[in-house]
Amino acid sequence: MTESTGDVVVDSIEECFERGWTDGLPVVPPTPAGLERMIRGSGREPQEVLGVLPPKAGVVTVEKVALNALMAGCKPEYMPVVLAAAEAITDSRFNIHAIASSTRGCAPLVIVNGPLRDALEINSKGNLFGPGWRANATIGRALRLLIRNVGGSLPGELDRATLGHPGKYSYCIGEDEEHSPWEPLHVEGGFKREENVVTVIGCEAPKQFGLAQGSAAQALDVLVDGLRLLTHFSSPNGSEVVVVFSSQHREVLAAAGYTKRAIRQYIREKTWRSAGEIRASGSQCLAKREPVGDETRVYAFQRDDAIHIIAAGDMTNHFSAFLPALRSTPGVCEAVSRVVRPSDSRGSRLSHR
Repeated sequence: MTESTGDVVVDSIEECFERGWTDGLPVVPPTPAGLERMIRGSGREPQEVLGVLPPKAGVVTVEKVALNALMAGCKPEYMPVVLAAAEAITDSRFNIHAIASSTRGCAPLVIVNGPLRDALEINSKGNLFGPGWRANATIGRALRLLIRNVGGSLPGELDRATLGHPGKYSYCIGEDEEHSPWEPLHVEGGFKREENVVTVIGCEAPKQFGLAQGSAAQALDVLVDGLRLLTHFSSPNGSEVVVVFSSQHREVLAAAGYTKRAIRQYIREKTWRSAGEIRASGSQCLAKREPVGDETRVYAFQRDDAIHIIAAGDMTNHFSAFLPALRSTPGVCEAVSRVVRPSDSRGSRLSHR
């Protein structure tokens, strides 16, 4: 690269900053040739409309998704996954308006299932929430740029997050299906194991919990201790959470006979505080409920499907994580799954979870 060529690239990057197209980090300067490669990678018509993206009701087309995926640093082969995620967040049941503009600062967590994870090298093992994986980083970032550039959710303006979290840059993981003792997320949702599926859930940052050597019940009790905090924010419909179990916790739980259903039941039964404790904390979460006495137990989770269990993470130590999600209101704020359409296929179907 000559000095003059380098200057042109730097100037193009700076122009993207000046135009307000970035998330605070440099983006790949969009060119007609680059955009054409991304659209070819989608296998779809550039003006095909995928939906409307609040809060500014931006119309989401294949071309606009391709443009933001290009700037995010995606490879063309990532496009079917990015498109599936874009379709999911524009669905009204996901309620991207609440997630993108809430003071709570949630971000769409993208979870990828199916054989495409390996083909695209989407990380589902060590450091999966961290750096080092182009597919995870750029697919998640493409969705963020789309929310910003097409939806108009700009920090400090329509994005009103009090604190935010790093997942608002990029939030994309795979599920480690091959090393899980349980059905993967998409199979639980009614899809076939061989299907490639993207699921989006509005989540806070991951909160790690660990137990170096202990029983299954001890591991779950450590998790429950952290989840009890959610009772202070629980709506009448309860809270929602994503729990990511690393491989060692999976082994301990499976050896003790814990299925996903049993884990959810354990969490639901143990995750409560008394109404008196909640009132003493100053929380207003009971204000919209029927009056209850101070000894009444207030449970964090009202439904099994408000506890999403994911198998992911490495074997290096007994660390797992939970991700509080935007409280679930059926028909208003739900996790949404989409089948990834192969770039040479026109068939797709939608599933609401």
